[in-house]
Amino acid sequence: MSELITVTGAAPTGAGIAELNGMRVFVPGALPGDTVLADITPPPKGARSAVARVIEVRESRWRSSEICPALSAGCGGCPLGKLSYEGQKAVKTALLTDALAEAGVDAPEPDAIIGADDALTGFRNKAVLYPLCDAAGWHFGMYAAGTHRVVPEAAFCPQVHGWMHEATNLVASSLNGSSLTPYDEANGTGDVRTLLLREGRGGDERLVTLTVREAGEDVLSAAKRIVDALAALSVTSFSVSIHPSQGNAVLGREIRLIAGSDSIATDIGGLQFSVRPETFLQVNTPQTKKLYDKALEWAAPSSDEVFLDLYCGVGTMTLLGARRAARAIGVDIIGASIERAKKNAEANGIPNADFYAGAVEDVLPGLIADGLRPDTAILDPAFKGLDETVPAMLSGLPLKRFVYVSCNPKTFARDAARFIRLGWTLEKLVPVDLFPGALHVETVGRFIR
Repeated sequence: MSELITVTGAAPTGAGIAELNGMRVFVPGALPGDTVLADITPPPKGARSAVARVIEVRESRWRSSEICPALSAGCGGCPLGKLSYEGQKAVKTALLTDALAEAGVDAPEPDAIIGADDALTGFRNKAVLYPLCDAAGWHFGMYAAGTHRVVPEAAFCPQVHGWMHEATNLVASSLNGSSLTPYDEANGTGDVRTLLLREGRGGDERLVTLTVREAGEDVLSAAKRIVDALAALSVTSFSVSIHPSQGNAVLGREIRLIAGSDSIATDIGGLQFSVRPETFLQVNTPQTKKLYDKALEWAAPSSDEVFLDLYCGVGTMTLLGARRAARAIGVDIIGASIERAKKNAEANGIPNADFYAGAVEDVLPGLIADGLRPDTAILDPAFKGLDETVPAMLSGLPLKRFVYVSCNPKTFARDAARFIRLGWTLEKLVPVDLFPGALHVETVGRFIR
């Protein structure tokens, strides 16, 4: 059956989403803001969603005429890349408000999304690329949407810095003529798995890591050629990550330094942080400052208060908060991140920050038993959100307020509902865009008693 429908959202696949008579309709090829005449395939009995084919686009509110060449070639990195930035911000705000509504959360109207309007290109301090070897030689790129097919044009993504484009070409050229092959995830064979590039302070600090299945003689010979090639770009650190096991993790457990330093430095909020290949750091350098400024403004640690930073990574917000608080405590499950956080505290001359390694739900009870009584906190968990025991633990503390920073609106909404049932109020809310083009939105929420 044919229907005129208005697309209001987008699925992770990039397909448009519309609502029709209480039914969700997925419309590949349609964009949020489009009004389309679509042929809708009747859903199976009892199903709550259907699929439609676009017959004609009648109106379009947000379609952009400036399309990235990599997107035209099939790159799946930017599902919203065909939308104007105004449209992208509207979609991302809706991702948050829709998730809160679905969870039944009594939430305030969010502040206007903190967008990246002044930096839509060249903002990424990290790129992860995948290998391809064909008759023309080695290439690296990103996957096409919904596949593991490498799109070589994506190696020249406008969101990353120019030196990364050059480094990618040099690494690919260095692999030409070798006996190495791209890793095949389906059967676990091949050699080269990923290429990781990271940038530190002001673009002067540059890190390159090649992940391989095994570090045999052919790999080490290729690594030496890569080191020689990258010398022209003043790369600070080149390493090989060894990842023999199945799975799609970017890095393996062993990282072998081949040349230069084992880390690079970056500046955030006037502090210096050490970054290794496996270190978590927000990818969008300009937007990270906006995100952290907002989180710390709302957490508002003061000179007579104890500040708790859960899921702290290498201690970025812990140390930024420690400059304002009497004492700061950071907790993270990654032991290497905690070790780096301690070194960052020492390097920045911050004596009032303590760090603990372990899962928050395991570490927090011990800290409470030892007398931890924080006044304010920031929670910045991974995509899966909080362990179900954490809201009750925090609610049993004399916290006056806390800020929840989330990369997943659905788990934020779920956890917000838990806190509200425990007597908290979601007082303030703002989405932050760290990934223009992607179906991703950060959320900052302030909770009070």
